[in-house]
Amino acid sequence: MTEERKGQIALLYFERKLRDEGIRLKPNMRREIGNEAKELGITTEEATEFVERLVRKMVEAVFPPRSTAHFNPEYTQGM
Repeated sequence: MTEERKGQIALLYFERKLRDEGIRLKPNMRREIGNEAKELGITTEEATEFVERLVRKMVEAVFPPRSTAHFNPEYTQGM
């Protein structure tokens, strides 16, 4: 099994665990992410981006955008 595949599996497992157990947003969450990053040997920026993407993905799954319309700059260009 490749390292890339291990990472994919780990991410799927982690997402499922968060979905089942929920995410708790706390005032000191950024500090906790920074502390975890330091323990894992990764940058705070990487850890923050990772967590932010996961949380946004889960929020969007629960609360999908209400409109399916997308802004089309070519349509409004001549207006």
